[in-house]
Amino acid sequence: MTDAPAPRFPTPADLAAGRIPARPAPAAPRFDRHAWEEALLAVVDLHYKARLLGWSLAHLAPASGTFRAGTEVDAGHLGKATRMSSLELRMGVKALERAGLLRREPGPVSGPGHVLARAFTLTLPPVTVRTEPAHTGPTS
Repeated sequence: MTDAPAPRFPTPADLAAGRIPARPAPAAPRFDRHAWEEALLAVVDLHYKARLLGWSLAHLAPASGTFRAGTEVDAGHLGKATRMSSLELRMGVKALERAGLLRREPGPVSGPGHVLARAFTLTLPPVTVRTEPAHTGPTS
């Protein structure tokens, strides 16, 4: 069994000579489908068709959770698979975006399948602390 060499930090001589060891690129965060689906279920006021769209997107999501512009998800194909119209897809995407579950990249939108033409990422909404009003009943 071989031991991995200890990481070597650059010395002042390395820096002066321009010999700086290459650093490995940081790993891209992986999309956690289970956590995303739990967040999707936790949104109380989400329309059932937006929830269906969310489940479909989670199923098709790549490891990064980011869909490139118009390549992985085609609005026509997704509409047929979910039995949703273009208007329902648009409304579902907007509902997921408002809930903090989807972030679309800015850019021009055009074409018949424009609802999913821009790149977008499935995101987890910010964690909020649940607050409840003080109890108004007897305290005994």
